[in-house]
Amino acid sequence: MAALVVESLNMENVDPERIDPEAPIFGDGLGLDSLDMLEISLVIQQRYGVRLKADDPQNEVIFSSMRRLAAHVSNARTPRG
Repeated sequence: MAALVVESLNMENVDPERIDPEAPIFGDGLGLDSLDMLEISLVIQQRYGVRLKADDPQNEVIFSSMRRLAAHVSNARTPRG
């Protein structure tokens, strides 16, 4: 997921392998903002078919860390039966 974020936001000086999966994505972590969240959401939808809505009240949790974002995408892609 870190590689996807780095690639989609053209973060040329960031090594995805060095991103702490528990670090905050926004603010003091990677320093991303709401526009970055929209761009990441679009790329995730295109690549994985998982739609992340801008007005989803769970976004604060979903985008709280790379680990949480990856888990959400993985769970959304897994058929539930």
